[in-house]
Amino acid sequence: MKKITFAKKRIIIWILVGILGLTSIFFGIQFGKLSHMTSMGNAGGALEKAPQRGKFNVLLLGVDEDGVRADTIMIFSVDNINNTVKVLSIPRDTRITLNTGKSIKINSCLGFESREKFMVETIKTITKMPIHYYCEVNFDGFIKIIDILGGVDYDVPYDMNYDDPAQDLHIHLKAGPQHLDGQAAHDFVRFRHNNKGEGVYAPGEYAQGDIGRIAAQQNFIKEVFRQKMQPQYLLKAVEIIDAAYTNVRTNFSVSSALDFVNILKSTDTTELESFVLPGEGKYIGKVSYYVYSPSDTKELILKEFGYPEDEAAKLDDEPAESEVVEEEKPEETEEPEQEKTPATVIN
Repeated sequence: MKKITFAKKRIIIWILVGILGLTSIFFGIQFGKLSHMTSMGNAGGALEKAPQRGKFNVLLLGVDEDGVRADTIMIFSVDNINNTVKVLSIPRDTRITLNTGKSIKINSCLGFESREKFMVETIKTITKMPIHYYCEVNFDGFIKIIDILGGVDYDVPYDMNYDDPAQDLHIHLKAGPQHLDGQAAHDFVRFRHNNKGEGVYAPGEYAQGDIGRIAAQQNFIKEVFRQKMQPQYLLKAVEIIDAAYTNVRTNFSVSSALDFVNILKSTDTTELESFVLPGEGKYIGKVSYYVYSPSDTKELILKEFGYPEDEAAKLDDEPAESEVVEEEKPEETEEPEQEKTPATVIN
């Protein structure tokens, strides 16, 4: 096995701690043993080449024990010129339509044969954003890394009681400030609602379904980052690398990872810009979906993430609103907004 130098260990640990802090779910371990990265299967053909200067986008996934469902989906858009990081969360229940006409939830894309490629192409179809890097981490890795880092102090906002024997998932957390070890942190970020009869079914923001859980995760992100982006965690490098190696799939390069971590180190997490794919929850055929809005998504991606770049550049050239002189137009009868339909993706 190729030896990892002390300098590389310092690089890796900063990357691990930085990403872990920002995503809260699995992603801090994705860069472990960069010199022995897991093969990315067929995803390579769907990924764009990252520019040396400018923006690059990282698709980050937290997957279940079987590796066939994505429990968490985020795109990190990193600008290494302006030193900014923007995050787009995509609800796991987002409805997509295959070219066969069948509708599925986006989290099940990993259950297909060409799993990584299918997920990347689906994300690109929805957001129209290029994807340069793919990182996938499982639950075991997240739990191990949190434990190695000594756990996380966090104020759990509600009593959480949920049991699902089929998934061997058992969440039992009391509300209030407490120290979460790896298993407890895992339980917190996976919580969606209580079992019926166990207090409020979906307390607070969780009443909004996936959107509420994403809001809770984003709060957790900032707190973990604040606690764990500290030099003393360099001493945990070897343990973190060993834990990460068997729980990560990524094509991230050392140079791009360095860009990422340097930006994270200079980023105030209270200023971190986080967004959610625009849409709303709906029941369709007795199935609960998150139906995204293509028009609102296009507007968000253009305004906040700058894609497509040629159109985004025009925004900077437009006169301020006060300078625009509008011509008088005849009154128009307002028409009801048409049903937003999800994009078709290639199976």
